[in-house]
Amino acid sequence: MTDDHMINPRRRAARVSHLALCTAISLAGSYLATTPPALAQAGAEATRDFAIPAQPLAAALLEFSHRSGFQVFAEQRLVEGHRSARVEGTMTPQAALTRLLAPSGLGYRETGEDVLAIVDPRLDLPGGGPEAGMLLPPIQVTLPRGGSAGRGFQGASDSIYETAASVSEVSRETMTSARVRHANDLLDDVAGVYTADNPQDPGVNINLRGLQDQSRIATSIDGVRQNFQLSGHGSTGYVYLDPSMFRSVHVDKTVTAGPGAAASLGGQVDFRTLGADDLIAEGEVQGGQVIVSTGTNAYDFAGSAFWARRLSDQVAVTAGISRRRLGDYDIGHDGDIDGYFGPISEPADYTSSETLSGLAKIELTPDDDQALTLSWLGFSGDYGTGTGQYIDTNETTNHTLRAGYSYDPASPLLDLNAELWANRTRVDQYRPPRTNYGAFDVSYQMMSYGVSLDNTSALRLAGRPLSLRYGIEAFQDNTETRSTGSDPTDDPQGAWYAGTMPQGTREVASAFATADYQLADRFGLQMGLRRDSYDLSGTALIYDESAQDYDEEQIRSSGARWLPSARLTFEPGPDLDLWLSYSEGYRPPAIMEVAASGTHIGSGGQFYIPNPDLRPETSRTWEIGANYTRDDALRPGDSLRLKAVAFSREVEDYVSLWYTSNYRYTNMNSEGASTFDGIELEAAYDTGGFFIGGTYSWMDADIDTSYTMTQVIAGMEFTVDAEGGLFVYMPPEQKATLEAGVRLLGDRLTLGTRVTWASDSVYGGSAGYQSDVSGFTVYDLFGSYALSDRAMVNFGVENVTDLAYADVLGNPNYGAPGRTFTLSLDTRF
Repeated sequence: MTDDHMINPRRRAARVSHLALCTAISLAGSYLATTPPALAQAGAEATRDFAIPAQPLAAALLEFSHRSGFQVFAEQRLVEGHRSARVEGTMTPQAALTRLLAPSGLGYRETGEDVLAIVDPRLDLPGGGPEAGMLLPPIQVTLPRGGSAGRGFQGASDSIYETAASVSEVSRETMTSARVRHANDLLDDVAGVYTADNPQDPGVNINLRGLQDQSRIATSIDGVRQNFQLSGHGSTGYVYLDPSMFRSVHVDKTVTAGPGAAASLGGQVDFRTLGADDLIAEGEVQGGQVIVSTGTNAYDFAGSAFWARRLSDQVAVTAGISRRRLGDYDIGHDGDIDGYFGPISEPADYTSSETLSGLAKIELTPDDDQALTLSWLGFSGDYGTGTGQYIDTNETTNHTLRAGYSYDPASPLLDLNAELWANRTRVDQYRPPRTNYGAFDVSYQMMSYGVSLDNTSALRLAGRPLSLRYGIEAFQDNTETRSTGSDPTDDPQGAWYAGTMPQGTREVASAFATADYQLADRFGLQMGLRRDSYDLSGTALIYDESAQDYDEEQIRSSGARWLPSARLTFEPGPDLDLWLSYSEGYRPPAIMEVAASGTHIGSGGQFYIPNPDLRPETSRTWEIGANYTRDDALRPGDSLRLKAVAFSREVEDYVSLWYTSNYRYTNMNSEGASTFDGIELEAAYDTGGFFIGGTYSWMDADIDTSYTMTQVIAGMEFTVDAEGGLFVYMPPEQKATLEAGVRLLGDRLTLGTRVTWASDSVYGGSAGYQSDVSGFTVYDLFGSYALSDRAMVNFGVENVTDLAYADVLGNPNYGAPGRTFTLSLDTRF
């Protein structure tokens, strides 16, 4: 059996069978009629509620079959390249299918009881013989596998361009390409998304529209929150993962009234792991994928292997392993980079790392209505951090456990989803001796647990469809820091390490509801409301001058807030969607913000002061956007995908680390509002033989860093208006990516080029480490060649001109890799 995945990486597809729900699409014999006959009498007389969006015709027919109960069969060549009309309202299946097929010019006919076949009235097909109406064996129809390798930019599926919201997607094709050296590279080309790059740390730190760190962006793996934070001289929030483990990355740039958005200020990023459907071809019982990559400039090795098997119709298992080994790379030679302490040299010291990851998943489908998924994802990484002679060695592990259950019976009132999960991230660090104190072994850990439950009910109001989604979610974060020194007299109270990473617990609970109503044929209204609450406690270390020792003090904080949201949609035509939306976000403070205490490593006294009065951050976001999706736009067989968004966000009570007095620091809320206004564009055009696409982001960010400082001098209290918080990162005003290429030799050979441009940004490290990051223009080349239906070679050249530069929000003390040649082999079995 052939595998289209290897023939065309931009149209990587999976054979989708829906026979269990009577939705396989297949050619049905020879047909005569050119007008649709009546459906089976019982089916034609009954009306049903339909709410099927405009989408690729094959997917629309699958949804129609599920809603109507009819088997629908069609030849692949008939439906390929066509899009359906939007179908909304109460009507007979006959009327719904007629409306669905209208843009394509196709018709249908009955071939058996509750069985329909899609036909083309324009074809001169024979009829009248005994074979007329005969149902032939199914011919598989290809659809995007796992939502990846669609016709959007970076392989985004059509659903991204049919969703009236600022959402983006990165496909597996992009994630497994050899150019992904670091996890940060996954999101470099997404509009409005940036990464605070630390090339020494293999974790990914996501900045979305100017917001990052302290869980301002809800980052998750299969819906499992990744809330780990680690205090230092740079970014605090890192997610540890291997890009090979995932089928897609989904980005939502606003806070929604749905699961996964609790305690979020600016949006959600969800990494979605591979499953059996991504690896097993239709008609097979098992399948797999092996990818091996290497390159120049210390890109030593990256390899992954995945296997899946269907043990029965009800049970499927998936397993995978991945390993990466990277060395200290050379920066570019064209130009200079000024680091903290002068021009930086090469290689970029201690940018090497070794990581090992594993995936195990069991998918159970006891019947057509239920599904249960049990999964584990593990990560282990060894790497060094620091400069000069003081290099700390780190061993980081991240384990994610999830149980997900869904129940979707025929009842329109039930579409139930339940999640139960746990995550543990731990960094074990060895710090060699310094000049004034000995070596230390330090362990930083966060253990999180969570649960969510939501249901969707399809109703009718005034004759029009109304969808209600409602549910709850809750999670708990538990932090712990342990340190052991080689000299017992060094930091006997543990104030050096547990001070800025205090032990504590944060509990978050949320209830939410969303109503989606079709106001008219072209107008829709969505109203949402969620209630977020939190309760936090942390152990602060307070220095007692008289006893020359630290006392433990429990710091508590709690709060709650109602968060409304609304979205108005308008569909001027079948290819264009417009929307206007408003949403609010609420980010409770983190444990390390409220209870920060103790002293700086190597010193004494009270360097950090806890702040139990720290207020949660709140956000208000307005958006106006448009989607344009059209096939056969300029020529037969081409596709055009476009998403454009303008937004304005205001954040109150922004939290950052501020200097108080007497060399003391504490986390405080800003006095004024922080504003983030921008425009984002994403587009892709594909003719099959030629493709071009890209993204553009413009943002005007003004993060308020004003605060009021109180000082006591000679027994008198003074209030001073001050300016300047630490760890404030400013993305570039503009960034853009343009990608174009051709497919040759029957789509077996792909050749392309990529241009990435960014204006200046600000790397917001601690005092003495803040610096401007200069803008840049970087050129890459990439390509692939299909050796067979199951084997492909990917190749590329990153930073073709060998430019010396630091990434957007990157650490300028290291710089980005110089010219790098990469080669990978991707095989399926």
